[in-house]
Amino acid sequence: MKALTVGIISPGDMGHAVGKQLINNKVNVITALDDRSNRTKKLAKEANIKDVGSLSSLVEDSDLILSILVPSQAMSFAKKIASILQKSDKQIYFAECNAIAPQTTKDISVLFENTNATFIDSGIIGGPPSETYKPTFYTSGPDTEPMLVLEESAISVIKVGLEIGQASALKMCYAALNKGTIAINIAVLTTAKMLGVYESLITELGHSQNDVLKKMQKMNEIPTKADRWIGEMLEISNTFESAKVTGLFHKGAADIYDFVSKTGPGVNETPENYKTDRSLEELITIFVNYINNKNPS
Repeated sequence: MKALTVGIISPGDMGHAVGKQLINNKVNVITALDDRSNRTKKLAKEANIKDVGSLSSLVEDSDLILSILVPSQAMSFAKKIASILQKSDKQIYFAECNAIAPQTTKDISVLFENTNATFIDSGIIGGPPSETYKPTFYTSGPDTEPMLVLEESAISVIKVGLEIGQASALKMCYAALNKGTIAINIAVLTTAKMLGVYESLITELGHSQNDVLKKMQKMNEIPTKADRWIGEMLEISNTFESAKVTGLFHKGAADIYDFVSKTGPGVNETPENYKTDRSLEELITIFVNYINNKNPS
């Protein structure tokens, strides 16, 4: 396919890694860093992503825009881009890659109906790409061909259907299981610690569900992601409710990630500097202490 200029908002944990992977494969990648955080600017610089400043410049210079944000920012960003396009004849592809409910994706797609933009629904499954790992961008919609620029840069791309919302639905179902399970694990271990049976539970898990215990022991980085996952859990809840299945599980998961985000590690640590040698019991003790301090007897 012809060479594309790819605009990425935002070059955070996932976005900057995607940009770096594209750049390493000779793709021109740009971003707009006006009003972005210092950390985002630092990550963009480390990935050698060119800053064009404003969103208007991003639209003008891009052939494909990848929206990779926390769920709560997806709609507001799309409105800004759609507003720019409504005043322009620019032909462009806009890929909605955020962890949002299918209906939210459809609502966002409506914003682009009176523009020359082609809307692509995409859901990312997996962590940031690297030399040894690649996530999968699932896509849906009538025309998703420009997303093959990712495939050409060693990032997996799989089309799941022609309808807007299908890729988002797949992402929601997968994250419901994956991140929902992590939230349950945090709730179970914290409750066990509060009730004085933590050691006995860990011993039993070691006997009967050792694979589960091993996954629990890899939760040190979760507080650095918890704040971003609150909105995702609420989007999953909306997804389930739209399918006439209870959304209460993931409303509860949102509550778990909300309190985890407010603990010391959630406030003070990032994916670059979290305490890698902290034991599982130390992590759970932090959660327990936060709850006890917030709700003194």
